[in-house]
Amino acid sequence: MTHSSMPSSFDVPARPAARSVPEVDREEALALVREQIALLDLDLCGLTVVVGATTGYQAIAATAAALADAGRVIALTRDSQRHPDRVAAGHATLAFARQAKVSDRVEVTNRIDSRKWQDVDLLANCLQVAPISRSLVELLPSHAVVSLMAEPWELRPGVVDFDGCDAAGIKVAAPNLGHPAIGLLTDFARLCSILLDDAGIDQRGAAIAVVSDTPCGPVIEHALREHGARADVFAHPLLMTGSKWDAIVVAMRPSDRPPMDINCLGRICANSRNALLVQFSGEIDRSAAHYFGLRVWPPKRPARGQLGLPLEALGAAPTIRKLTGGLKAAEAAYRGAELGTGSVGFIVKAGTADRGRAEPPDAPPFQERGPRGRSTL
Repeated sequence: MTHSSMPSSFDVPARPAARSVPEVDREEALALVREQIALLDLDLCGLTVVVGATTGYQAIAATAAALADAGRVIALTRDSQRHPDRVAAGHATLAFARQAKVSDRVEVTNRIDSRKWQDVDLLANCLQVAPISRSLVELLPSHAVVSLMAEPWELRPGVVDFDGCDAAGIKVAAPNLGHPAIGLLTDFARLCSILLDDAGIDQRGAAIAVVSDTPCGPVIEHALREHGARADVFAHPLLMTGSKWDAIVVAMRPSDRPPMDINCLGRICANSRNALLVQFSGEIDRSAAHYFGLRVWPPKRPARGQLGLPLEALGAAPTIRKLTGGLKAAEAAYRGAELGTGSVGFIVKAGTADRGRAEPPDAPPFQERGPRGRSTL
């Protein structure tokens, strides 16, 4: 594979930078939600559920809870005038509820009175309520369940105070994305393949390194090989072997410090200067990448904790499976069902919230030296 058709500068896209997300089809989405509720036997009868009010297919979360017979659903918008999408989020959330004829049980608001948190049974982790701090957890009744709505490795550090939940006796439930009724890992692999296509990478015969400390790594590797790529997975950038990579897919956990830091990028520059860094998940120190002349896709930095391409690019089904799976894991925890290997979800404790994170190996820091031996950064 050659890079003759690829952009030579750091941030010039190989193709249009923004892939359009399919227009929301509410009827199709509601049909999928009803199918998932039946498949999962999701039953929120009489419960008070708090979710986020947002746009796109994620706006169906409140309606999904109501269709699962929740007694009351509170959809929170961002409690700040700095977020102009608050009105749009409220309208999108209520549009689904009205079309499903459950708007009488869905309330859109930007805050919950501190005393009213005592009435909440299920609290979905979402941008609109994050962080779920110790002070918030202490307002919840002891039987309440926090639903991560994602596996722990997907979360930004600090979005949930797991120690505070443990201390208060509040269960924290996560969906099992590998469960057949949810099946998100293969969708993540599809999404990564699309991201590579958008970047102009012809996967047939390409040498692609996948740097991943998440369950997505092996699934992405398998998908790339099915597309004809020569792919290998490494748990951390400093564990990468070989050279002359055409692309390096970064599929790491969100973190406070980018695993793709100056040390790792310096080594990549020395071995695979022409490789394209593809930011699927996790962080890349883009300033350091720019310094070394390394190219990064997508050109616009994703928000921390966000994928390089939104899941909704695959249509309604993956997002809906994830939302309903998160609600089902929380419902099972609320009812005291046994959650373990092979089940639709699992309980997350403070000591296991970071499981699976690959620690960087011991290695001397990389520093490019100037003519007098001084670090140039």
